[in-house]
Amino acid sequence: MPALLKILASTEYPESAKGHAVWALGFIGAEAREHLYREINSDSAEVRAAVVGAIAKIAEEGTEEGAFHILVNALTDSSPMVRCEAASALGSLAYQPAIPNLVELLHHPDWETRKAAALALMKIGDRTSLEPLQAALTQEEEAGVQAVIELAISQIERQLEEDAW
Repeated sequence: MPALLKILASTEYPESAKGHAVWALGFIGAEAREHLYREINSDSAEVRAAVVGAIAKIAEEGTEEGAFHILVNALTDSSPMVRCEAASALGSLAYQPAIPNLVELLHHPDWETRKAAALALMKIGDRTSLEPLQAALTQEEEAGVQAVIELAISQIERQLEEDAW
């Protein structure tokens, strides 16, 4: 674990090595839990983003509420990379308790964060997300984010229609 985290924090390694380190962290999963939980406070955004990805694997493996709590907290990280990784993980895990936090991110100053939040809400697919997504769409100025919000709205509406049948 420490060697993998050192690779992520270093500027000496190529992106391919960092990608392999992230993959290895995710593969280690729950066995590395305590190490990962400590490293979520790393000074390196790359390390924090990798830790979020690995913690998502832990959350996926079981009902580790601590893992979900860390993922939700990562939505407020100072780094867009970490926020986006956390949003993606929570969306993939369809973690409904994160919906209010993701809705809040629809108004974040960083467009990548808004986009990641909309995608996560789409993956979760809960009807309570529709109204906030529609409101965010009326305020969104970034074309790429508008397209993602429109996609999220249509996907959730389609899923609701399918569920009604």
